[in-house]
Amino acid sequence: MFFFENVRLAFASLKSNKMRSILTMLGIIIGICAVITITTLGTSLKKTLANSFNKLGGQTFSVEYRFKRGSSDDDDGYSYRDMTEDDYITENMLDELEEKYPGRFLVCKSNTCGTGNVTNKKGNKLNVRIDGVSEGGMKSDSLIKMLSGRTITEEDDKLYKHAIVVSEVFVKQYFGSENANAIGCDISIDVNGACDSDFTIVGIFQYPKILEKYQQSTANFMDRFTPVYIPYNTANKLIRADERFSGEYGVDFMLNDMSVDRDQAINELDEFFSEKYRDNKYWGTEIYDPQTELGIVNKVLNIVTLVIAIIAAISLLVGGIGVMNIMLVSITERTREIGVRKALGAKRRHIKTQFIVEAIILCLVGGIIGVLLGIFNGFLIGYIARYALSQMPEYQDFVALSIQPSIKAILISLGFSMLIGVFFGSYPAGKAAKLDPIEALRYE
Repeated sequence: MFFFENVRLAFASLKSNKMRSILTMLGIIIGICAVITITTLGTSLKKTLANSFNKLGGQTFSVEYRFKRGSSDDDDGYSYRDMTEDDYITENMLDELEEKYPGRFLVCKSNTCGTGNVTNKKGNKLNVRIDGVSEGGMKSDSLIKMLSGRTITEEDDKLYKHAIVVSEVFVKQYFGSENANAIGCDISIDVNGACDSDFTIVGIFQYPKILEKYQQSTANFMDRFTPVYIPYNTANKLIRADERFSGEYGVDFMLNDMSVDRDQAINELDEFFSEKYRDNKYWGTEIYDPQTELGIVNKVLNIVTLVIAIIAAISLLVGGIGVMNIMLVSITERTREIGVRKALGAKRRHIKTQFIVEAIILCLVGGIIGVLLGIFNGFLIGYIARYALSQMPEYQDFVALSIQPSIKAILISLGFSMLIGVFFGSYPAGKAAKLDPIEALRYE
């Protein structure tokens, strides 16, 4: 009851001196507002980078080739040798990986068949770019946003199916309407002018905005080229390519089972391929995880955010000095009140607690206002950023804005504002507690 009575008296004191209280809190408000604004921007930037990074392939990781610096049979202990066919990752290795970890990994494979022509029902020739992709290769492509149907699957790839995924622009070019029921329809493509091949449409994706930007100047909509996707092995068969998959620089993977820990999966890949290359004297493998680079960037952002926030927090000390000054003035004004309370039996600790609670409430209210203003500033800047991004639609496929206030920073800021109230309110409260009741009652 004694504590709540002090809180009530503190709010009554703030209410009786509104303007002075607001001016006193101003330093606290500005300091907390600056800290919350900066930490909100820092947290939002990290979240935006993470989202954008994932859209640009950050969910994948690579098994890359690494030269072992020669063999023990070399006289000088070092002899470089170019990679041969036996040094590459093969389809058999990937099949063994699938057998050992069924359904865990998707291999991100892609190639291109070049360009092709499709003749629509009106006799118009449409230009397409034919890309072969595996299920992982299609899922890892940030430009592909499915509108209907499905993507290329592992089954399509293994069975050499003639499935095809097209854009809504192609649907409009071929059928005359982007709302046409294209799923399940067959089309014939003249591949590089060398052969005609029939495909069944299984999915429709959104035409990438960045391609749309660079083709806006095309006078005829029907002349606009569009990418289409077919199974990776089917593409190899069409161009009569070697069906052994090696990957010139390595092989990209992504997790198919998202319940598996990423670090665990990377360790499993590392162990698997290290075993496969154990007897290779010249070449081995190593895992490259792009998330590591994102982690480094986040650490730099954390340091920069912390340093700037500390600089902004210096203004809180100025606000604390203002609180101390006003509390000393308040004690002088309320000398008779203190004398009356002591004459009625109030002890020193009661008087001290009263004024410390007033200082804490003063700083806490200022802190809450500062937090609300800081969050408002963060969302305002986010709104401006979203508006700026909306004026550049070609980059919307790559940037994923996210405004996220830091809960941790909010709690620390409020706690720090209360600590300032305790620290800078202790001296005035102690001075009030030491007043002699007789001298206080005589004070005019």
